[in-house]
Amino acid sequence: VGDIWVPLKSTYKIILKGNPTRSDRPGDMYDAETVGSFKSQGPVAAVAMNGIGIQGPNDAGDVSIDEAGFQLTCGGHVTPPLADVTPGPPPHNSKRQGPPPGPPGPGGPPMYHYHKSPECLDPFRNASSGYDHGAQPYKHAQPFAWSLDGFKVYAYQDVGGAAPIVDECGGHFGETDTGEVEYHYHSRVITPYHQACQGPSLGKCAGTQEGTNFCHPGCGADICVQPGTDEGKLREYLAQWDPEWLGKYTVNDY
Repeated sequence: VGDIWVPLKSTYKIILKGNPTRSDRPGDMYDAETVGSFKSQGPVAAVAMNGIGIQGPNDAGDVSIDEAGFQLTCGGHVTPPLADVTPGPPPHNSKRQGPPPGPPGPGGPPMYHYHKSPECLDPFRNASSGYDHGAQPYKHAQPFAWSLDGFKVYAYQDVGGAAPIVDECGGHFGETDTGEVEYHYHSRVITPYHQACQGPSLGKCAGTQEGTNFCHPGCGADICVQPGTDEGKLREYLAQWDPEWLGKYTVNDY
């Protein structure tokens, strides 16, 4: 008798406008409560726009998905159903926990979720399907997910098809597909895949990690701004919260 698939309902509430000038940044990538969001699946750090949860770069231990040799379909896989397993005490960081999936009692049903880039989704296919077939690899990528902190997560490329210059969390300030300047994350094919912390990192990502450090190398400054970004737009964006914020940190040459 094989596994029996059963429906699983996950509930998320995510703020739709993050504040990059918060005094408590960077934050744990799994934190929902501090930023005013909610999740019913503890390991989720972001949610794709199709409603599927995006978990962190590791699974079943402190090694990345690639180091563990997981074979993923569209960047995700199914957690095997668990039976007759009594949950242990939660880890000391409660931000990484949420209500257990599935019905009360030991174990839980199988659950499909992402870890890496879901390249079967349109924001990725939009750049990879071939220029003669309408692909737009030289435009800023489209968003495919929301991080729990209220910032969008985009596919690979930046404006002009350039590689995103991101901070240790995996995010940066720069224009998006709409032309607006804002803080946002980019997916990538290497760890941390999407994000290692809730940014901006301010050079302090390591303090948000437990076990293995999955932080991105960053740009060599506290604040990372994509080269070519309009400074006027950037300052106008930040002035919504603190017009003097940018001057408090080191910034890369943009």
